[in-house]
Amino acid sequence: MSINVLVIDDSITCCQVLREYLMQLDVNRVEYCTDAGSAIKILTKYAKDYQIVVVDLHMPNMDGIELLMHLSDIGYRGGVIIASAMESRIIEAAAKIVINSRLRLLGALTKPVSTKQLQLCIERLFMMESDLAPKPVSISLEELHRVLNDNKVVPYFQAQIEAKTRNIVGFEVLCRIQLGNKLQLLSPARFLELAESHNLLNDLTEKLLEKALPQWKLISQEDSCVNCSLSINLSPSQLNQASWPNRLLKYCHDNQMETSQLTIEITENQALSEQSQYTSISRLRLHNFGVAIDDFGTGYTNLTQLCHLPISELKLDMSLVRGIHHDPLAQTILKSLQEISNKLGIKLVAEGVEDLRDLNYLEKFDNLRLQGFLICRPKPFTDLMRWLKAYKKVSKSNADVGEVRTGRDKASNQVSAE
Repeated sequence: MSINVLVIDDSITCCQVLREYLMQLDVNRVEYCTDAGSAIKILTKYAKDYQIVVVDLHMPNMDGIELLMHLSDIGYRGGVIIASAMESRIIEAAAKIVINSRLRLLGALTKPVSTKQLQLCIERLFMMESDLAPKPVSISLEELHRVLNDNKVVPYFQAQIEAKTRNIVGFEVLCRIQLGNKLQLLSPARFLELAESHNLLNDLTEKLLEKALPQWKLISQEDSCVNCSLSINLSPSQLNQASWPNRLLKYCHDNQMETSQLTIEITENQALSEQSQYTSISRLRLHNFGVAIDDFGTGYTNLTQLCHLPISELKLDMSLVRGIHHDPLAQTILKSLQEISNKLGIKLVAEGVEDLRDLNYLEKFDNLRLQGFLICRPKPFTDLMRWLKAYKKVSKSNADVGEVRTGRDKASNQVSAE
């Protein structure tokens, strides 16, 4: 899919410079206009034609913040880059306004803007918007039915640690499938969309739970995992079904698992708007399940909604975590979310930790959990049990987490489907 950009700036020179920079990157077309009113008319009619808008803040007649609010009102779903010569505090304030809207903020940049900064913003868009990234070849519906009939669903587990202590605090269970007798397992990018479009998500989730929970019982008996939680994903469409809270209660009862140990992660591929979805979330919390908003920052949930949802956990998307050590926007978002999570008494998780410099930045934060390849790659049960023993030994010798990943993940790289 092509990337088209609309630059909105009252300086024709700035528009032309930004156009030149953007055309050096992965962009197909760059257009610009010098007043916000014209931009609103264009985007109201042709919003889907522009995957990115670059907005100056200080403009005559209608300023950039007012323009951003109009974009939110018309439901613009592309990425937004703020590029302004205003002082950093004003740019940060504008960024927070965007975060609290339904807009996808890619960057808050101080002029003069560099191509490197713009490249980071475009990369973030690719991470946020799966439709723009190259898609792996999907399997056929017949193959997916065969996987379900042959019970070829395989749980993979990925550990989470507490940022400051680096103690293991939880695991996310991820779905993998095996086609026939092939050794390489397939990740959800190959089959999830197909499963959802043919109403097979419930079957996949149930197969995953049936295998994962007995394995989790053994994992939770390890010394380092006694007080850990387990997370599993449900889509908003599954939350529409009133039966899921009762199903999960039965799974916990059958596997002698406390409901407080199980967290339901809600993926943000659809808006949480149906009353039935809010009802399911409330019922899950009533029965002491954890509920997490997954991939926050890429979907439809804004900060105002967070204050009204009875969630227990918030997961910051990897697109806002990668490179956070040198990204003022991502740092501002993390600090804002930490304030909110502390007020609401909820856990905060940073996903996609893959760079030691990001880890060193994140470990300074209280009430922050970390998840990512640098900590632990997703692993099948047997590999995870080996990793736990290795992690325990290395932790005792005060080695850093990067050495754990380097020394222990080599074997799992061959079996991981990431």
